[in-house]
Amino acid sequence: MLARAASLFALCILLHALSAVPAASSDGAPTALHGKTVILAWSENRTTRKADNGQISQARVVSDFRVYVSDAGRLFTRFTRRNASNGRSNSSSMSPDGDTQSEGQGSSKLTTHFEGHQLISENQMRRGARRIQAEFDNDFRTCTLRVIYGKESGAPLYHRGMDGRMGYILANEVISPKCSVTDGNRVASE
Repeated sequence: MLARAASLFALCILLHALSAVPAASSDGAPTALHGKTVILAWSENRTTRKADNGQISQARVVSDFRVYVSDAGRLFTRFTRRNASNGRSNSSSMSPDGDTQSEGQGSSKLTTHFEGHQLISENQMRRGARRIQAEFDNDFRTCTLRVIYGKESGAPLYHRGMDGRMGYILANEVISPKCSVTDGNRVASE
C-alpha cells in the first residue's frame, strides 16, 4: 500500500512538472519565444599557436549570436565574431531550411535547437567542439548563457582562424557572457 502511494505521488509530481513546461511548436521552439529574438554575447581571451610556424598569439574575440524564433516557431540564426586585436571578423547565418551564408575566414556552421528550457547550439571544429547553451526561466523572459569547449582526449582545440590559417587553441577564457530576450526579429534587422 505504501509503495503504491509513493508511485502515485511520483506520478503526480511528474504530471505537474510536465504541465509547467510551455507548449512547443513542431521543431521544439517554445511558444513563449515565438516572434522573439534571443541575443547571446560574450568575449574570449584566447591563446593560439599557428600550426604552420608555431607562432603563439593572444587575442580577445568578441561574439554575438542571435536566434530569431518566427511566429511559426522556425529558427533563424546569425553568428558574428570579431578579433578585437586585429579587426578580422567572420559571420554565418542559417535559415530553417538549412540555407547558410558565410563571410570571412574561419566561419562555422552551427546546429541550433531547443531542449525544454534550453537553447543549444553546437559546432564541430577540426578537433574539438563548442557548445553555446542558454538556460531560460519558467516564463522564457530571462536567460543565462554558458559557452563550453570540449576537447578530444585532452588534445588542444584545432580549427581555422579568422586569418584563414589552421591553429591550436591553447587557452581560452570565456568572459562576460550575456543573454537576453527581445521582441521582434533582431537577426535580419541588425
